[in-house]
Amino acid sequence: MRRFAFLMSFLALAFIATASSSISISGNTIQMGKKLKHIVLIEFKEGTSIQDIEKVKKAAIKLSEINGVHELAFSENVSPENLNKNYTHALTMWFKTEEDRDKGYLPHPIHQEFVNFFVPLTNSVLVFDYWEE
Repeated sequence: MRRFAFLMSFLALAFIATASSSISISGNTIQMGKKLKHIVLIEFKEGTSIQDIEKVKKAAIKLSEINGVHELAFSENVSPENLNKNYTHALTMWFKTEEDRDKGYLPHPIHQEFVNFFVPLTNSVLVFDYWEE
């Protein structure tokens, strides 16, 4: 009888968890089964050398050492549409929670060092975060 009650309680909780698209625990929003995508588009200043861009890439890859960062990539635009508005490179990654981004990644010394290094080489940086559907 206790096993049956336990099983029913477990199934009810599982149903509630899957029926809800997000939950909040201690102020931390978790989107069930979704990824918080973080996209950074970069427009480097005219005259930025290939060597400097390679240094930025190496520094960007180091961001993957931060707990909570998943599938980090740094790459150059290859779209033939010519709609990139001078953004030539992108840095992408995802997080499981907003807390991973807000409290783990953004204030992390590796991230702060990266921002201080690469932003002076840019004309513009566009950051766009969204929950993957």
